[in-house]
Amino acid sequence: MPRKLLHIILLLFIGTAAFAQSPLDTLAMRAIMVNQLFPQERVYLHFDNTAYYLGETMWFKAYTTSGLADNEKPISRVLYVELCAPEGYVVETKRLLHRAASLAR
Repeated sequence: MPRKLLHIILLLFIGTAAFAQSPLDTLAMRAIMVNQLFPQERVYLHFDNTAYYLGETMWFKAYTTSGLADNEKPISRVLYVELCAPEGYVVETKRLLHRAASLAR
């Protein structure tokens, strides 16, 4: 009797292990779930020039995307842009409102 019980338990473990997901599948599913719950917002800046002289005006356009499908719906309503010197200190900071967010409100 105990031997049959041991065989049944072993068959149950082997059967469940055969149909279980691999660790990579569960890790990928967790990453997708985290990205859906907390979408990552990305900002792209497009400049009018590749180099600037001192005192010259810098023109740029900012694009924000969020999530896996790169939706153009912003999560944040405010964009902070900092101009940094080669030494690392901040030269100027701009605080910009997202145009779609400011029109929607």
